[in-house]
Amino acid sequence: MKRARNNSQKVLANAGDNRSEVRNNALETIHNIIENEHVAKEFFFVDMFPKMTALADSYNRAFGLDLYPEDVARATYLSCWENDWAKLRAFKGESSPYAWVARIASQATYRFLVEEKYIDGVDNTKTNDYRLTVRSIEDVRLRQAIVDMVFIPDQHKALELFYVTKYEEDALVKAFGETERARNILKTAEKTLIEQLLNTENPYAEMALSTKKAINPEVRFQPWHDRIDEGDVSENHQTLRDLLANLYKNEDWDANAIRFINSVLAELDWTEIQKEVWRERFFHETPSKELAIRFQVRNTWIDNTYSRLNKQFRIAVKTWWKKFNR
Repeated sequence: MKRARNNSQKVLANAGDNRSEVRNNALETIHNIIENEHVAKEFFFVDMFPKMTALADSYNRAFGLDLYPEDVARATYLSCWENDWAKLRAFKGESSPYAWVARIASQATYRFLVEEKYIDGVDNTKTNDYRLTVRSIEDVRLRQAIVDMVFIPDQHKALELFYVTKYEEDALVKAFGETERARNILKTAEKTLIEQLLNTENPYAEMALSTKKAINPEVRFQPWHDRIDEGDVSENHQTLRDLLANLYKNEDWDANAIRFINSVLAELDWTEIQKEVWRERFFHETPSKELAIRFQVRNTWIDNTYSRLNKQFRIAVKTWWKKFNR
């Protein structure tokens, strides 16, 4: 029995040594990238190339772009290099260097595309229209995955403490040293995360966001076509049909759907062009090329605008559903 205990202790000690070695190797890799330009370029343009390729493909599918892996690698390299490699210096060895830089790459690519006018960004006014509902998600791994969309060290830490660990404000303040600093960092981090959820290809937007505006039930509710309700609001399509039929005193599902959609759009504060782009793509599936010619913009602007508007629409509807389906 004594021999078995000794063996167990050795196994645990070896495991600890292995973890320490892995962490030290990861930190050494980051150090070499910072100190050696050749190593840095090899890491970003060769070692990380599969991840850069996957990210380029993801944005190309989402927004109809012609982005190359080299573009993603360059944007990531420059983002890491900023402020004397600040993002890499924040690395503590708690994950692999590849995972850390992959997180940076996602937001660096998004920022590059917005700055170069390939896609539309969301300004602070728009982010202020939404609130995060991440704390209500039961699965801690899912909360972590959503928070990991923000890589900026202080912002990520604040989001992780508040939304994943579920610290209250006093514990958050303790982690950052002072109340005002903690609040400001968390507020900025929340805007960054909302922007990421609205603007990047991800499966989390509708579960992690709700609108601050409640859809007024006194306004005539306008429903949608069957193809919209693909489990996004109700697991039971008939429940939604019955609710709208009761509200409108009308059994015509198509008519109810149109009325509901129009009232939701009225609450979203879109421009007339945005409404027209959304309607053409949503109802008629008008090709982006045709709309680009009509509005004298790039195809990618149409694709990005519709993707963003459709997320906002679905989030608004889910907010309405949660409030009034009781």
